[in-house]
Amino acid sequence: MKKYIKLLFLLPVIGYMAITPSNAQKAKSFKGIITYDLTYSGDGIDAAKLAQMPKESVLKIYENKTLQESGPSSIITNGDLKIKYLLFDFSAYGAKKYLIKQTEEDIKKEEAENGGSEIKYIDETKEIAGYKCKKAEITAKNPDDDEEKAAKITVWYTEELGGEAVNFGNDMFHGLKGVALEYEIVTSKVTVKAVTKTVVKGKVKETEFLIPTDFQETTMEAFQEEMKALMGGGDE
Repeated sequence: MKKYIKLLFLLPVIGYMAITPSNAQKAKSFKGIITYDLTYSGDGIDAAKLAQMPKESVLKIYENKTLQESGPSSIITNGDLKIKYLLFDFSAYGAKKYLIKQTEEDIKKEEAENGGSEIKYIDETKEIAGYKCKKAEITAKNPDDDEEKAAKITVWYTEELGGEAVNFGNDMFHGLKGVALEYEIVTSKVTVKAVTKTVVKGKVKETEFLIPTDFQETTMEAFQEEMKALMGGGDE
């Protein structure tokens, strides 16, 4: 569950393996921007924290590539090549620009360490932003298999904007059969709900999904150590 909470508060939510020929065609047909309204509730978030939380989240899609940006942080995924990039630009704070590359093998290892997740498809539909959506429930487990600590996600997704490949590497929706247009994440302390505000076709270029060359490639472990030192939490 830690992975999900980290994403909620550091890299605002949201975000895609083998697909059928029909879904493959749909996955490569959409290029555009989805904007979500975000709301929060629960005992784990007070007024001060709530004021700092983002009120919307933006997901850019170019066929099977996705881009999410949040302040100095970005996530770029490529569902065709099965690669995920985490980019952190902290140059304004006296640090460097960091790049963490994750392959399919890395993501599988991370999922195993975090307990993995289970997707259950529900026979219900509704329309969101003009798209037919299906319902699914995702249980994000944890290494201790403690049900009270697991995150529960209810999601409404559409196959009209993409298939499984567009969710590759997404910390919440990896393996989901379509693009999430509405979802609710429930933990023991916080509930986060995202509802699509707009779906805009076009307005994105493939060049936006290229990896910058001025970022220093590192590992997650090394990056975390550097951040501790930057924030005064190192051993020095």
